[in-house]
Amino acid sequence: MKPFDPRLLRYSRSSRGFLALSVLVALCGAALSIAQAYLLTELIVELFQKDRALSNMAPTLRALVAVFLGKAVLGYLTNFIASRFSTRIKSELRESLINKVIGGESNALHTLGPAQLSLLISRGINNLDGYFSKFIPQLFIASTLPLIVGIAITLEDWKSGIVILFTIPLIPLFGILIGKFTASATQKKMETLGLLSGYFFDLLSGLPTLKVYNRSKLQTKKLGEIGDQYRKETMKVLKVSFLSSLALELVATLSVALLAVSIGIRLVNGSMHLSSGLIVLILAPEVYWPIRQVAAFFHAAEDGVAVSSQVFEILDSHPINGSEIIPDIKAITWSELTVHYPNRSTITIPAGQLTEGKVHALVGPSGAGKSTLISILLGFTHISSGEMVISTSQGDYAFENIEKNHWRSLLSWMPQDPHFASTTVGEIVGGKTEFLDDVSLMLSDLPHGLDTHIGAMQDAISVGQMRKLALARAFAKPSALLILDEPTASVDDISEEEINKTLEREAQSGRIVLVASHRPTTIASADYTIKVAGR
Repeated sequence: MKPFDPRLLRYSRSSRGFLALSVLVALCGAALSIAQAYLLTELIVELFQKDRALSNMAPTLRALVAVFLGKAVLGYLTNFIASRFSTRIKSELRESLINKVIGGESNALHTLGPAQLSLLISRGINNLDGYFSKFIPQLFIASTLPLIVGIAITLEDWKSGIVILFTIPLIPLFGILIGKFTASATQKKMETLGLLSGYFFDLLSGLPTLKVYNRSKLQTKKLGEIGDQYRKETMKVLKVSFLSSLALELVATLSVALLAVSIGIRLVNGSMHLSSGLIVLILAPEVYWPIRQVAAFFHAAEDGVAVSSQVFEILDSHPINGSEIIPDIKAITWSELTVHYPNRSTITIPAGQLTEGKVHALVGPSGAGKSTLISILLGFTHISSGEMVISTSQGDYAFENIEKNHWRSLLSWMPQDPHFASTTVGEIVGGKTEFLDDVSLMLSDLPHGLDTHIGAMQDAISVGQMRKLALARAFAKPSALLILDEPTASVDDISEEEINKTLEREAQSGRIVLVASHRPTTIASADYTIKVAGR
């Protein structure tokens, strides 16, 4: 893991201003630290060596107070700038990540899974707070302050400069060695958290089925085991962090002590002036402390460093989007397709074709590839091997070369588990009740007719009515391709018959209709059947 990834500058405009201000603040801090050392030395020498009265040192005292106030203001500005820019940078990275995934330019949704991807976009990116607010500012302070202060010490006393030159590399050396050891521990912790979130997501999705078969309590033990594993991995990282902090603190303390001993000996034998010794002693901690803090903040922000690597890996992934625009869709033809998933068996979809004006039933057991084929047609899943060709009135186009946002504008989709934003039934169907009639959803069955509110935590309609409404929304959108996932599930036989007739009518109007279903009546009413069996 890199402490600072240059890709941040490419994916976040705000990061450029943040880094520029961080460097400026670091330079100002170095100047104030040197000024503070010289002013303190002057004050001590004049008072104790030259016996001057404190009242005669008013200009020096005022200058020293101004330096202290300046350092306090810089400390506030550092926190303020880091906090403001951290929020902006996180927002830009989150927006870029969502656009990359939703726009079909990345296969992250299927390589990571919905649970781990949502964890990365939400909590994962939020973990960058410590990275931006503490680690990055301290990184630039450590890259400027020790160098400038070290030069000032060398100009004042070259022997002390040599001691610093040989001792200061010990801190980053120990930091690198410990950092390499903790990198794997942090990565394991993030992987375990992703596993825990994925398992919990799957558990919630299948909870109704587990309840029906009285298997829900058996999952508590497995969930507890994964949670306990995450706790152990987190404790490993914390243990290493505390031990590394102790080791680095000892190295920094011994380095300053070595410098202090050499200065004390030379002061005693008269080979060094008091003013030079004081300046070196006051400035010496300013050389070691910033580098020591970088190592400490690195452990505090290590989750953010791991997350940033994962985010940039997704943003750098090769886009699966094309650029060609097509006028319409007459047919969709594909050879045998395979899709590779990490830690899962490869999905194989047999060759098939969708033609204009026909209803196609997509059938097969759960996990055989029905959802994968639908996801490919929606432009969200990349084909590992095989070809898909789109036939139009102007010729044939390779599916991978078509611009996916334009492609989605030509299709209408009903998911298996439909969800709605906060809206009303009337807004969903554009105020046209005929679409509700097409799916056998009567206004009299709705609590407030077209004004019935949808999208709240507790919707006022049943699951079957929700599916009918989603189907009506799919019919309402003008499209060349109609993709429906279980459109007749959770509805009665009369409604199923009405919906099947509507599907046939939609196909006769010129649409390509693809229906994934387990219902025998719906399958029997289709013109063609596409079977996927998996391997």
